[in-house]
Amino acid sequence: MDTDLLATKLLVPPPIRHAIPRGRLCHALDRGVPEVRLTIVSTPPGYGKTTLLAQWARDSALRVAWLTVSPGDNDVDRFFRYFLNAWETVRPHIRRTPLGLLLGGTSPPIDDVLAAIVQTATDCPEHTAFVLDDVHLIEDPAIHAALNFLLDHLPSTLHFILAGRRDPPLSLARHRARRELLELRAEDLQFDVSETTIFLKEGMGLDLSSDGVTSLQTQLEGWITGLQLVALTLRHRPDPGERLVISGRHRHVADYLGEEVLAHVPEPMRTFMLQTSILDRVSGSLCAAVTGNPQSQAMLEELERSNLFLAPLDDSRSWFRYHRVFADFLHGELERHLPGEIAGLYRRAAAWYLEHELPEQAFQHAMDGWHADLVIDVLDRYSTVKMFSGEMRVVRQWLDALPSDWIATFPKLGLAEAAYLVLTGQTEASIRRLDQIEQRALATAADTNGSLARVTATRCFVACFANDLSRAVTYANEALRDLPAEDVGYRADVHHALGDTYRGNGRWTEARDSYLRVLDYVHDVAFPIRAGHVFGALADLELRQGHLRNAAGYWTRALAKIEDRRLWGRFPLPVAGWVYLRMGELFYERNDLEQAREHVSRGLDRAGLGGDARAMIAGNVIVARLELTDGDIESAAAHLEQARLLLETAPFPEWTGRFERCRVDLWLAQDKVKSATDWSDLVPDDITLGRQATSESTQLAVTRVLMYTGDPEALARAEDLLGRLIVGADELGQLGVVIEALALRALVHEKRHDRTAALTDLERALRLAEPEGYVRLFVDLGLPMVWLLQEADRRGVMPDYIARLLAARGSDPAVALGSSSSLVEPLSPRERDVLRLIAAGLTNREIAASLFLSPETIKKHTANIYAKLGVRGRIEAVTKARSLSIID
Repeated sequence: MDTDLLATKLLVPPPIRHAIPRGRLCHALDRGVPEVRLTIVSTPPGYGKTTLLAQWARDSALRVAWLTVSPGDNDVDRFFRYFLNAWETVRPHIRRTPLGLLLGGTSPPIDDVLAAIVQTATDCPEHTAFVLDDVHLIEDPAIHAALNFLLDHLPSTLHFILAGRRDPPLSLARHRARRELLELRAEDLQFDVSETTIFLKEGMGLDLSSDGVTSLQTQLEGWITGLQLVALTLRHRPDPGERLVISGRHRHVADYLGEEVLAHVPEPMRTFMLQTSILDRVSGSLCAAVTGNPQSQAMLEELERSNLFLAPLDDSRSWFRYHRVFADFLHGELERHLPGEIAGLYRRAAAWYLEHELPEQAFQHAMDGWHADLVIDVLDRYSTVKMFSGEMRVVRQWLDALPSDWIATFPKLGLAEAAYLVLTGQTEASIRRLDQIEQRALATAADTNGSLARVTATRCFVACFANDLSRAVTYANEALRDLPAEDVGYRADVHHALGDTYRGNGRWTEARDSYLRVLDYVHDVAFPIRAGHVFGALADLELRQGHLRNAAGYWTRALAKIEDRRLWGRFPLPVAGWVYLRMGELFYERNDLEQAREHVSRGLDRAGLGGDARAMIAGNVIVARLELTDGDIESAAAHLEQARLLLETAPFPEWTGRFERCRVDLWLAQDKVKSATDWSDLVPDDITLGRQATSESTQLAVTRVLMYTGDPEALARAEDLLGRLIVGADELGQLGVVIEALALRALVHEKRHDRTAALTDLERALRLAEPEGYVRLFVDLGLPMVWLLQEADRRGVMPDYIARLLAARGSDPAVALGSSSSLVEPLSPRERDVLRLIAAGLTNREIAASLFLSPETIKKHTANIYAKLGVRGRIEAVTKARSLSIID
C-alpha cells in the first residue's frame, strides 16, 4: 500500500509558489473560529479555499487537524478512521483512548464512536480545529447525520471548518440563529484590487497599469483562478498591457482562457497534462506508468514552477494535484483531442494502483475505463481481504457498481457475490448464485478458470456456516482436489473455514491441522489478517491442551498482527480483546503478575467496547483470580458478580466451569463454607462423573469443596473423582487438567496421611508441568502444597523447579498462612478467631459461647485448623501458629 499517498490526506498542504498572503481573512479566522462551533468556507471552485485555510492553519495558535476528503471516503467507518488519524497529528496518544480502541476494531457501532468522540474532546482542554477540505465530496447521509450530532454535542473547545463548493446538508440555519456559525463566501475570498495587483506583479510577473488591474479585477470579480488564467494568457501576447475583454460564467471563462493557455504550452507538456488529467492526485511514478514518460517527475516540477495549476500535497513535493477547475478543463480537452487513448490511460492507472495495493482507486479507474478483466482482478484479490476486515459495505458498493450482465457473465464476479451473501447470512441467495455459475460452467466445453472447484469451495463455506461438518468435509476434499495449486486464496479459505468448524465441534486435532495448513499460504493477499485470526485459534487450542509454551508463541504472534499499525482497524475488537486476555492469563500462570494485569486490563477494555460477552466473562474471571492473589476479596467478588450476570444471559460452558472454580476459592477465602458445600451438592452427577464436555473445571471445583470439608467420606469421593478425571483428561491430551488433578490428588493423599502416594502424584505433576512453565497452578493451592513441595525438595525431587515455585510465594512462604491472599485452604477469619481462643486456653464449649456458635461448629472449625496446619492437637496448633506469626 502506498502510505505516502494516503498520508497526503492528513497534511496541511504546503505553501504554493508565489501565494498571496491573505492577512485580513486569516485574522478573521483567528478571531472567529474559537468563538463558534462551525465555520463554513463555501465558494465555487477557484477562489483559493484550500490555500487560505492552509495559510491560516500553519500560523494558527490553535491545534489544527486537517483531512482532505476524497470520493472514496463515503463510508462512515472509513471516514471516522481518517478523522481519528487526522486528530492523531495534533494529539499523538489518541489511539490509546476508548475512541482509538473503538475505531481500531472492525465495524464499530457509529453511536458508540460519536459518544467516544464527544468524551475524548471533553477530556481535551486545548482548543482544536478540524479542517475538512473538499467536504462537498461527502454524499453519505450517515456521515452528514454524524456531523450534525457532533456539532450539537461537542464541547466549546472543538471547532469544525468545512470547506467545499457548496454548503453541506447540515443544520446551518440553527447554528446561524445561535450565532455558532462563521461563514466565508465567494465575496469574502475574492481578491481586492490591492491583492490583484500583488498577485499579477509578484506572482505572475506582469506589470500592468492600475487601470488594467482594476479592469481585470472588476471583470472577474476577484476570481483568483480566472486572474491566473488571464495572466498566463497575457504572458504570451505581444503587448501584455493590451486590454482583454472577458465575459461569461466561470466555466465558460475557464474553458476560453484554458485554450489560450494550452496553446502556448509545448506539445510534449500539453499531451502529458491531458493524459494525467484522469488522475485525482499525481506523482512521478504514477504519471510515468500512465503516460509512459520516464521524465514525469521533472515535468510535474516544471508545471508547478510555471504556475500551471499544479499544487503540491506534501513538503517533499512527491504528490500533487491539478486545480479542480483546470483539471475539469483538461479532461474535457482529453475527450476532444485524444478520445482513443482514454481507455488505455485508465487501464494503466488501474494497474499501477493494483500494484501498489490500493484496490479502491484501482477499481474506480478500471470501471471508468470499462476494463472488466481489471475489475475481476480487484474483486478476486481484495474482496476476501475487505470482508475479513469488516469492510462489507465496500464490497457491496463494488458489487452494486457492476453491470448486471458482468456478474452473470464472469464467474469470478459471481463467486465474489456468493461469498458476500454467505458472510451476510443470505444463504439461499448464495446457493442460487452458485447454482447459476455451476450450470454455466458445465455448459461450456472446458472449465478453464477453475470455476467449478471454486463453486465447490464456496459450498464448503455454506456448510461450515450451517455447522454441517460432514458435508463441509466432503466439499472441502473435492475443492482441494480440484483447485489449482496457485489458487492460494480459495485454498486458504477452505482450510480456515474447516478449522473453525472442527474447532466448534470439539475436533481439536483436525482443527489444528486445518489451521496449520492455512499458514502455508503466505502469498495470499489476505494472509496478514487471516494469520492473526489463525494464530489466535491455534493458541486457544494449545491452551486448552495445557501447552503453555506453544500457546504463548501463538498468542505473541497473534498480538504482533493486532498491534501492527498497517493492520489497524482490520480486526474485530472482541478478537483483539480475547488475545490480550489470554496473554494475560499466561502471564498470570507464569507469575508475572504485573504483565498479567496490564494485558487483562487492555483485553477487558476492548471486550467491553466490542460488546463481546464471552471475552467479558473471561476477563472478569481472570481479574477475580488476580484480585484473590492480591488478597482483595471485595474486588474479586465484584468481578465474579459481573461474570455471573453475563453468564445468566450468555452461557458459555467452558467459562461457566472456570467461573465456578474461581467462585469456590472466593467462598472459601470468605469463610462461606456452606455456600460452597450447598453448591457442590447441587452439581449434577453427569458433570461430576465427567459425562459432559468442558466440565473439567467444575469437577476440579467440586474436589476443592470436598477437600475443604475434610471428612473421610468426602476425601474418598474427591480421590475417586480426581482419578477418573486424570484418566479422561489424559486420553484427551488435556495436559493442564492432568497436572492440576494430580496436584489436588497429592493433597488428598496427604490429608489421608498417605505421604508416599502424595509425593508420587506430586512428582508426576511436576515433571509434566516444568517443561511448560506452570507456576501459579501449584502456588495457588496454598500452604498445604508449599509444605508438600518442601518435603519433595528435601527428598531431592526436581530441586530447581521447586525452588522457583517456592520463590513465587516469597522469601518466607509460610508467613501468608491463613491470610486472604492464600487462595486455597487458608485459615478463614472465623478459624483465626477460634485459634486465638484456643491459644487463650478456652474449651470448645467456652469458645462456642463466646462466638455465639454451636459446639459442633467449633469442633468442625478446630478439625479444619488442625488439617491446614498439619498438626494433631491444640498445643501443636498454637505453637506452629505462633512460629508462623499467625497469632501473637
